[in-house]
Amino acid sequence: MAKKPDERRHFERIERRDTIKIKEYRYPERGRFQQARIIDLSAGGLQIETKRHFAEGTVLKIEMNFTGWQRYTPGFLKYFGTAAQRPLVVLAEVVRCLDQVPGHRYEVGVRFTGIDESHRRALVRFIRAEVLKR
Repeated sequence: MAKKPDERRHFERIERRDTIKIKEYRYPERGRFQQARIIDLSAGGLQIETKRHFAEGTVLKIEMNFTGWQRYTPGFLKYFGTAAQRPLVVLAEVVRCLDQVPGHRYEVGVRFTGIDESHRRALVRFIRAEVLKR
């Protein structure tokens, strides 16, 4: 599918249904994580479903641990022990929050603002591999 000239997305997206952990990020860090579900994923951001409304501009800390992304990271120990289980941790800014069921379910679009560049490259390669499988 060709991208439209005004398309704002710079990365391929894939549908996912993984459970992730999110929380509003502030310094010093406080608060508890809550669960959310990925709707789709790119190397530049996510679309997620949450039980909480977030205002545009809110910064979230997100921990994702979907199988397979680690194999695309640099390093010798990526296949062994805890390195193979390590979550991808990012900071992301809320760019939109749409009511699905007001007061109960929201669709939230986030743009990654804090991600290690080697992890972003690994995510690009992981997504490309997932697209080629389909």
